Amino acid sequence: MKKISKNSSALLPAELKLLVKEVTTLFGDVIRSELGAAAFKRIEKIRENMALLRGKSQAVSVAMLKKTLHTFDQLKSEDLHAIATSFTLMLEIMNVCENAYRSHRLSSRVYPNIDRLNKPEAIVYVLTAHPTEARSPQNIAVFHQIQHVLISTLQHEDTHLTSTDRLTLTHLLNVAWRTSIVRNRAPKVKDEAEHIYSTLFRDEVLFSLLDMSQERAPIQLRSWVGGDKDGHPGVNEVVMLQSFSISRLKVIQTVQRLLTEVRKTLDYFPSKKLHAHLMKLNKKLSNLKTIRASDAKKVILFRAEAAVFNQAYVDMVGETHPSLKRIQQLFELFPGLVVPLELRESSDILMLKQKGLSQLAIDKMLREIAKISKGGSPRWYARSFIISMAEKLEHIEAAAQKQIDVFGTIVLPVVPLFEESISLAESDQIIAQMIQVPRLKTAIRDLWNNRVEMMVGYSDSSKESGVLASRLSIAEALPRLEKVCLKHKVRPVFFHGSGGSIDRGGGSVEDQTAWWPKSALSLYKVTIQGEMVERSLSSPTIARGQLEHILESISVGLSHKKKFTPNKTLDAFAKHITEFYRQKINDPAFLNSVEKVTPYSYLNLLKIGSRPAKRASALQVSGLRAIPWILCWTQTRVLFPTWWGAGSAWQMMKPLQKSDLKKSYKNQPVFTSFIKALGFTLAKVEMPIWQTYVQRSTLNENAKKDLIAEFQDEFKKTITFYQELTGHKQLMWFKPWLGESIYLRSPMIHPLNLLQIIAEERKDANLLRVTVTGISSGMMTTG
Repeated sequence: MKKISKNSSALLPAELKLLVKEVTTLFGDVIRSELGAAAFKRIEKIRENMALLRGKSQAVSVAMLKKTLHTFDQLKSEDLHAIATSFTLMLEIMNVCENAYRSHRLSSRVYPNIDRLNKPEAIVYVLTAHPTEARSPQNIAVFHQIQHVLISTLQHEDTHLTSTDRLTLTHLLNVAWRTSIVRNRAPKVKDEAEHIYSTLFRDEVLFSLLDMSQERAPIQLRSWVGGDKDGHPGVNEVVMLQSFSISRLKVIQTVQRLLTEVRKTLDYFPSKKLHAHLMKLNKKLSNLKTIRASDAKKVILFRAEAAVFNQAYVDMVGETHPSLKRIQQLFELFPGLVVPLELRESSDILMLKQKGLSQLAIDKMLREIAKISKGGSPRWYARSFIISMAEKLEHIEAAAQKQIDVFGTIVLPVVPLFEESISLAESDQIIAQMIQVPRLKTAIRDLWNNRVEMMVGYSDSSKESGVLASRLSIAEALPRLEKVCLKHKVRPVFFHGSGGSIDRGGGSVEDQTAWWPKSALSLYKVTIQGEMVERSLSSPTIARGQLEHILESISVGLSHKKKFTPNKTLDAFAKHITEFYRQKINDPAFLNSVEKVTPYSYLNLLKIGSRPAKRASALQVSGLRAIPWILCWTQTRVLFPTWWGAGSAWQMMKPLQKSDLKKSYKNQPVFTSFIKALGFTLAKVEMPIWQTYVQRSTLNENAKKDLIAEFQDEFKKTITFYQELTGHKQLMWFKPWLGESIYLRSPMIHPLNLLQIIAEERKDANLLRVTVTGISSGMMTTG
């Protein structure tokens, strides 16, 4: 059903295939050296058997998986761990080879000039911790070094590995083997901040972003790590300060490296005065490491001192030093010499009434910001105050009042997050009311640059209603919100809380932005979530390429934008999908199956995030956070939330309705983008793996048969729907090279699924964590 054509081997570039082959061969030598010939032979046989399953029927695949699982059952724990490590690292090797090749291709690309009128006012990245990167920091660091070697290799005229490359890679692969793939303890918020900021503050990546900001379009960077209090018991004013301190240290270290370059130049001159001035500047910089009350005053004094030094340098040399220019760019990007946070709290917490001074964590966080920002601006440290589950005007007013109590004004823009179907449907009414509240109206005009910012969430709306209904709800809400804002002569800003996986709003930039209104493009603001931070910023060329891709998509959207027009047939189709989806997720028997078949019961063992996975102890979809919900379906390779109900809904459509949907597919960008996302999802689904999980579960035999049959039936219906709607048999017809990549890597994930089943049965937490990391690497997403 998902078999790709035999000539597909020509789809992936020969250089990439050669690179993967050569590096995996080196890795095979490492396995042989570490485990011995017999163990290597066993692992190689597993790989060969899994590769043979490409294009095979479900019955053949299930039989082979069952046989392999039986073989694994006989093995000792140390042997299972060795197999898990081997396949996890092999998948990481595939990823790093693809990343290196992508960097290589992007480095030679010439980007078109973009008309000034079609450029965004700014591109804003908000870095978040969740879903937390599953790999350990040490593992990430080793593979980053491997990537550097591979990028260098691809720049050779002959792209074969040189003898020096082989020596270096063999050493690094040995290090990777002996380094823990996963974290040995659950990360704290400060660990997540350290990872996010270490990725951002790699000089070559950060400087690439600064250059883009200077040359192409303004880039702004913010973070939620340490500011996102919503449902997180580990976030408070102390943790927030830790986040500030970590990013402050990264800024200081960057400035110190730049000042070292200035000192090297000064060594050419006899001026002792300028050398002494530089030493004084470095001393003042070091004194900024600890963030205390009135920190902003010290920052202002340092920046003034830096300006005086820069002028003295210009007076002596005749031109400012490039490193001093770079420091000035850093001051503009981070005026408080920290990565500014965006605060977030849930509406129900904001509405709590308490006697006297409030002891809520969010109040303490606001007071701490007021304390450290004296002499400067609170917005150097916090850029906005987001209200999750915003459902009425009172929620916005509560956030505003908290600021008045602390700052005396509503200095931080209050940003309602509309993330469920009801709040999305009523969002324009809420904003219309907000704009007319006198104190908020004044804040919008005098403090918020006449802007009203609104955030739309994809994860919870998808979890609640399914992916298509979620995207349609957002697509219908955005123009209404835009209209309300323009009517009241304020500028709308849309903040998209979308993640890497399809279920959380992920997808290609052009597909994501194709259905946004112009106001959502004129200031482009999105989250870069957890694991996607490393992927988006893994090299300067990838970071730049991503931004150029965004600029191209924005330029197209601003120059000839189609307006979203509601369609009754499409709405009816989405409604049918939602009905089938909700019927399923609200069925206690199904939720019992989820608990027994997926890794749900073992979420507490994973140690891949600081935030609690569940809101409630009993399994209810409403009590489960969106990211762990998606994780369960990603790990079992069935990706249920994206496609469930689409096939059955298609069968309910009459011929004229089907014809209308085919027109919508061609004319409605939001539906087109969903269908492409659906094709990508269906290509990644492995029904034999899901069947293996079900068969090995503790469900009774009748329940197993029913669950397997039900999923197979709906999956077949959905494949039929996709093929009839698009007119294409191939699921990845629009990106055939990606289809081949999925086809080639998919069987290499299978052994990790089998090992995960055993890990759950044996309650082997370490093995479970490695398999989760390996499957996430293979699927390119955690949750």
